[in-house]
Amino acid sequence: MKKKVYAGIALALIAVVFVFAIGSFLRENWAANQPPGPIEGLVARWLRSLARQSQPDVKNPVPPTPENLEEGRTHYEKQCVFCHGTDGKGQTPDGIQFYPPVPSLVEPNAELTDGQIHFIVIHGIRYTAMPSFEKVLTPEEIWKVVLWVRRLAQAPPPEPSGASEAGPRSP
Repeated sequence: MKKKVYAGIALALIAVVFVFAIGSFLRENWAANQPPGPIEGLVARWLRSLARQSQPDVKNPVPPTPENLEEGRTHYEKQCVFCHGTDGKGQTPDGIQFYPPVPSLVEPNAELTDGQIHFIVIHGIRYTAMPSFEKVLTPEEIWKVVLWVRRLAQAPPPEPSGASEAGPRSP
């Protein structure tokens, strides 16, 4: 008798969760040109927090020489500018809209380590617009992009080198 009561309670609980999930899904705003709803925002923050836990202590093995910075800049302009902008500030009001929004790579709250940035660029972030570049760039090229991202955070970026003029730009 006791097992039947527990099974009934568990089944009722599962039914309530299922109804809530379906109701939330149907009420959720899934449009890309509107801010995300609370559930999507919660999931996006959770996924981003998981990405930040990966490889936080790995140091960049590539020295910040002018040649490495220039190569990192070239790869950044070819692969990253479209979403993150030439200045690394991410989504702008007049640019392409992604939800979750494209994060800034240069704001103080971006506080990602070199290893975390490298991990994210290699693997991407599922359920966001961040793709994996594992088959596009070598690990060393990605480390050079990390060098350039760090350079963006230190000073205003110079004009694009001509590799790519497209993409959102911050005002």
